[in-house]
Amino acid sequence: MEIIFILILLAVTLITEYFLYSRFGAVQLYYKAELEKNEVFENEEIILTEEITNAKPLPLPFVKTEIVAPAFIDFGVKAEVNKEGLCGIPSVFSLKGREKCRRVRKIRCYRRGMFEMGASTLYGCDLFGIGGFALNAAEGGVKLTVLPTPLEAEDFFPDNRQFFGEITVRRFICEDPFLVKGAREYTGREPMNAISWTATARAGKLMALNKDFTTAAKILILLNFQRMDDFFIPASDEVCELMIKAAAFAMERAEEIGAEFALEMNVTEDRLSYFGSGPDFKLEQLRRLAAVNADCRLKTEDFLRERKHSGFTDIIFITPSLSSDSVDYIAGLRERGFGVMAYSLRNEAESEFCSRIVRRVERKDLQIKIKG
Repeated sequence: MEIIFILILLAVTLITEYFLYSRFGAVQLYYKAELEKNEVFENEEIILTEEITNAKPLPLPFVKTEIVAPAFIDFGVKAEVNKEGLCGIPSVFSLKGREKCRRVRKIRCYRRGMFEMGASTLYGCDLFGIGGFALNAAEGGVKLTVLPTPLEAEDFFPDNRQFFGEITVRRFICEDPFLVKGAREYTGREPMNAISWTATARAGKLMALNKDFTTAAKILILLNFQRMDDFFIPASDEVCELMIKAAAFAMERAEEIGAEFALEMNVTEDRLSYFGSGPDFKLEQLRRLAAVNADCRLKTEDFLRERKHSGFTDIIFITPSLSSDSVDYIAGLRERGFGVMAYSLRNEAESEFCSRIVRRVERKDLQIKIKG
């Protein structure tokens, strides 16, 4: 008789528990995920915080979440990757009534891009696994922008014409008071502070400082992903990522010298570029690189000829391949006074592509290996 009573009591308990957790398990259950910051550079470590709140008196012995994130984001645990390039990172919580639980994870993203991650659904059940519930947590997702890191190459600009904030020109409206190229005979129109007393003592007559004329450097960065000049096929993913890092490095150098620059890419969805300078403008261009999809809108030669080069003093052309026609066109720009530097891969098929960036500046396809 006692055994029957115990069985009946157990059955009532299980039925009651099943009803409570099936009906009220997801009630007043809240989940959110937050990132320490939503914009980082490649390989930078940030903190992801998961917070789940049980605002009702009913305890939740088992709640499982699964963060869905791109495979490029490392959570420090192994996870299977599906066909879409996504992986699921599980988390298990146990909550008392009216309790909040917070879990902190250190994550690292190894590739630039714009990603969204978070738990899509929360699953839970009672202590015996009979009464289950689910909660849609799609609103708990977070967005992450991973900016490309600049290429590590100190000699990326090995040219006899190094980039400076200002460059000399034949003639301009006003002289540059800080750039002295010698001394000339005093004419009487120069102010007294322009007299060079050292040159005066040497020449035996009044000599004035001879100032030069300068103009601000304006750099055009052209980024091309086309594998071959005859087909609208982008290079491999690894090579395209290298090109993007090279463009980021070029912008970093332009910011260091205080020069204005513009970035234009041979892709379908790229917008017209404009001049700018400073860290805020560079950050805006890095966001463009983070969101870009490597494809081809024009052939390489058409992309070069379509650009309006007037107003620029220097042009940087970054591309996986260079044909003889492209080299001839670049050489023609150099003859017209532009400081053109083209960078390509020595051989796209090589596995060590990161150390194969080269510069071609002559019609004979002269190649100079750069430190990668």
